[in-house]
Amino acid sequence: MSSKTSTCLLDPIPTKFFKDILPVILNTIITIINTSLENGYVPQSFKFAVIKPLLKKPNLDPDILANYRPISNLPFISKVLEKVVVKQLYRHLQDNSLFEKFQSGYRAYHSTETALVKVTNDLLLAADAGLVSILVLLDLSAAFDTIDHNILLQRLECEVGIRGKALCWFKSYLSNRYQFVHVNQQSSPCSQVSYGVPQGSVLGPILFLLYMLPLGNIIRSHDINFHCYADD
Repeated sequence: MSSKTSTCLLDPIPTKFFKDILPVILNTIITIINTSLENGYVPQSFKFAVIKPLLKKPNLDPDILANYRPISNLPFISKVLEKVVVKQLYRHLQDNSLFEKFQSGYRAYHSTETALVKVTNDLLLAADAGLVSILVLLDLSAAFDTIDHNILLQRLECEVGIRGKALCWFKSYLSNRYQFVHVNQQSSPCSQVSYGVPQGSVLGPILFLLYMLPLGNIIRSHDINFHCYADD
């Protein structure tokens, strides 16, 4: 009920109507979600995305394709399933201190503000110690779209400790995904998604954070102060 009342082209009924009749269909929805988790399987119908190209900034030239961000619109029920998984995954990461310590974005109490406070504090401490600071900014281009699924699954198993049916669920979630572009009432043919996580999905951001976990250790090994934010 707390989810946005936005409807995807793939939804059989409008999300508002779905919420209105939820008391009637609730047991069925619970069965679908529990069956998916217990069997480590994501229904194929949950793995189709409608791509809506949105301009990154209003003042950009709409004729240049690079100025668009491809947002994935997913079936509403698939996002409900992802929310259930995110809640459990987040608890596991919190309880076992598996998050990168200096990572802001997509985490409670880790915002742009805390990132700026950390970086500013590092610079001030260095200045007080009479040191010279060099600020290096690393921007990862199309970060969500370049995730290798095999590497991500290896991260989940070896660094996050996800195994058994839970790992099977993530394998199913990432495999056999398809997407098509829908613009001006016209749809393109479907194409298979071999890399990346859906931009606009519930799970995508947290999976990206886990994919990037080794980066912090690499930078830390060179005795460099750093802070990560979202996908940069």
